[in-house]
Amino acid sequence: MLNAPRTTPPPDRLESIAALRTAVEDIMAVSGYTYDQDGTIHLRGRLKIPADKFYRSLRERVERIGYTPFLKEQEGQPGSGNYELTAVPGVTPRIQLDTRVNLWLYIATFASVIFSGMSINPPKDGLNVVGGIMFGLTVMAILTAHEMGHYVVGKLRGAPVSLPYFIPLPFIGIFGTMGAVIVQREPFEDRRTLLEVGIAGPLAGFIVALPLLVLGLMLSKVQATAAPDPSLQMVSFGDSLLTQTLTFLKFGQIMPGMDVISHPIMIGAWFGLLITGINLVPAGQLDGGHIAYAILGEKAKYLSYAMIAIFGALALLVSESWLIWAIMLLLFGRSHPPSLNQAVKLEPLHYALAIVAVLVLVLVFVPNPLSSL
Repeated sequence: MLNAPRTTPPPDRLESIAALRTAVEDIMAVSGYTYDQDGTIHLRGRLKIPADKFYRSLRERVERIGYTPFLKEQEGQPGSGNYELTAVPGVTPRIQLDTRVNLWLYIATFASVIFSGMSINPPKDGLNVVGGIMFGLTVMAILTAHEMGHYVVGKLRGAPVSLPYFIPLPFIGIFGTMGAVIVQREPFEDRRTLLEVGIAGPLAGFIVALPLLVLGLMLSKVQATAAPDPSLQMVSFGDSLLTQTLTFLKFGQIMPGMDVISHPIMIGAWFGLLITGINLVPAGQLDGGHIAYAILGEKAKYLSYAMIAIFGALALLVSESWLIWAIMLLLFGRSHPPSLNQAVKLEPLHYALAIVAVLVLVLVFVPNPLSSL
């Protein structure tokens, strides 16, 4: 037997190894095995069936024995046809989540965003209720499209994704939310699923945000800059390549002493695109991090390190607001968990989608999001 362990496994481990070999005998010609002291078992051999044809069936069999299977090419042998099946003790339980939590968070976030939007271009006395509603509808349309893009594609690909959990932030910041998250209770099945689910959200959000941005720009106007009111804190929204280009096409060169007074719909679309750009940053478990890992595998961690350095530089040179993102990526975004079936290769369409993601990131990223006047 090739790769035989140096010591004899305990009887219970021998039984598990035998059960695993029986479970995969019609899928993999096992040539050897090793085991770890923590109970992990490694089977090595050649596949009898293409790697993208059998994994779910294999997983069901291995989970019945009490293990979670990870499949990949053997280390240092790319293209050789030799694979390693790593069976990790334990199975992720399928938990039925209470969707009422998602609904109430969505309603609370909707209210929070509308309330925050009421402070946009308010009258001298009171709040801009109509503006707040238009801002809230714009933001929630973009964020909902983004999250449902993840959710729908995840369900189509069989990924155990949850409904989105929206994050209300009343009285904190000026937008009323920091977006939403979808809970992924276990690793993605393969890189194809990882990339498709990762890019679906930003693309859906971008498709909804672009016409709203154009509409908001059409409703905006250019007027003379008013003398600053010391009692008010004025905020300037930074430009992305997209907003800068569209603003120039609509208004031409803005003369000194003049400024664009943004309509609430434009500000809402701007914020939605800001969230899209941040999510597309290729680091950690951001959407861009999912895409980067799907393309680069373990090497994606070096791209995460580069993004931490870039955010740190932006915090020092452009806007202190990037410091929190640099810290968050340093703490939580340096690596990405592996997919279960790493033997499945990407197709040309997936590389094309990754290029689209890079183009959208270049278009919507805002180096200096907010500055005080």
